[in-house]
Amino acid sequence: MMNNRVTRIIANTFGLAAVAALGITVYQLGTSPIKEEAPKEQTQDTAQSENTDDIFAGEDGISQTESESQPSLEEENQDDVEMTSGDGNTLVNPNGDMNENTVDKNKAEVSVNVDKSSDVNSTDGESADVEDTDAGEATDVSASAINLPTVNFSEDTLMEWPVNGNILLDYSMDQTTYFPTLDQYRLNPAIAVGAVEGAPVVAAVNGTVYSVEQDAQTGTTVTMELGNGYQAVYGQLTDLTVSEGDTIKKGTTIGYIAQPTKYYSTEGTNLYFEMKKDGEPIDPIAYLP
Repeated sequence: MMNNRVTRIIANTFGLAAVAALGITVYQLGTSPIKEEAPKEQTQDTAQSENTDDIFAGEDGISQTESESQPSLEEENQDDVEMTSGDGNTLVNPNGDMNENTVDKNKAEVSVNVDKSSDVNSTDGESADVEDTDAGEATDVSASAINLPTVNFSEDTLMEWPVNGNILLDYSMDQTTYFPTLDQYRLNPAIAVGAVEGAPVVAAVNGTVYSVEQDAQTGTTVTMELGNGYQAVYGQLTDLTVSEGDTIKKGTTIGYIAQPTKYYSTEGTNLYFEMKKDGEPIDPIAYLP
C-alpha cells in the first residue's frame, strides 16, 4: 500500500512537473513575439514621444527664451521709459510706484506754468485793452479832427470882440499916437482894449495857436494862425487855457486879463490885440463889428 502511494505521488509530481514545463514552454512561445514587438512599439512610441518632446522642448525653449528675454526687454524698456520730469527727476520708479516728491514738484511746476499762462493771458488781455484804448483814442482824435473848426480867414470874415471894453489906444501906423506911460508918440500896430483884471478873453475868430511867448511889452502873448496869411496876436494875458498847436473855435476862452506890464501901467489893465497879414500889421477894427 505504501509503495503504491509513494509511486502515485512521484508520478503525479513528475506529471505536474511535465505539465508545468510544457505550460512554461507554451507560455514562452506564446509570449515571446509580443515581447519582441513591444520593444518596437515602445521604441516607436518612445521615438514619437522624444520627437514630440523635442518639438515641445523647442517650442518651450523658444517660449522660455522669449520669456527670459522679454522680461529683460521690459525691464530695459521700463528703465528707458521711466517717466521723468523736465528736470530729469523720475516720476515712476522701476517698481511702478509714483515718486511723490517729483509729482508734487511737477504739480508745482504745472501751477507755475498755469500762472505764467494766466500772466501771459493777462498780459495779452492788457494788450487788447491798450489796443482798444488806442482805437478809442484814435476814434476820438478822428472825431475831433472832423469837428475841428475851419481856419480860413479872408477879407470878408467878421470877427467878434475878444473882450468887452473901451479902446484905450487905437491902431495907428500912418501917424504916431501918444503913449501916456511912455510919455511919447509912437506908431501903434495894435489896439489896447481896456478891461478889468481877470476878465475872460475869447478867440475873435477860428485859429490855430502858433506860439505862446513872454514879451517885455505885451507880457504873456498868444499868436494864432487864421489862414491865408492872417494872424491874430493877443497880449497882456494870464492863466492861458490853450497851448501851441491847438485849433480854437471862435468865441472860445483862451485866457484872462493880467496886470499890465510897465509899458502900460498908466493906461491900466487892457488887452493888446494885433492883426497881421503876411507879417505886416493891419487894422483890427476893419474886421470887428
